[in-house]
Amino acid sequence: MSQENVEIVKRMLDAYNAGDIDTMLSFYSTEIEARPDAAVFPEAGPVHGLEEWRAWLEEAGSAWVTPQYGISELFAVGDGRVVHRGKWGGEGATSGIALDSSITGIYTIRDDQISRVEFFFDHEQALEAVGLKE
Repeated sequence: MSQENVEIVKRMLDAYNAGDIDTMLSFYSTEIEARPDAAVFPEAGPVHGLEEWRAWLEEAGSAWVTPQYGISELFAVGDGRVVHRGKWGGEGATSGIALDSSITGIYTIRDDQISRVEFFFDHEQALEAVGLKE
């Protein structure tokens, strides 16, 4: 099952990178709980449900012409969780300057849908959250 979970996250990322938010959101449970990294987004608490998640993604992605979330690492860690590390960013919508940040997402898959995602700008913290150390 763990490889299937990795594939779900990969296909979701492919849709995001293609700019197809509707398809991307189809990989998420309607009851999605998303937790942006509070160290970087202190005003953002947990996000609940697809509509809140869509609104958050659109607002966060509005800084770039076409936001991208690359894949550096993608692997299952058990309990239905998948770790994804990559560069998130793109060409600045206002500045035209290409910018990205390293970010790690921990995705929890239940019933073939992403039910929870938690983001970390500190990869070591993300690994600790899943019981691994770099």
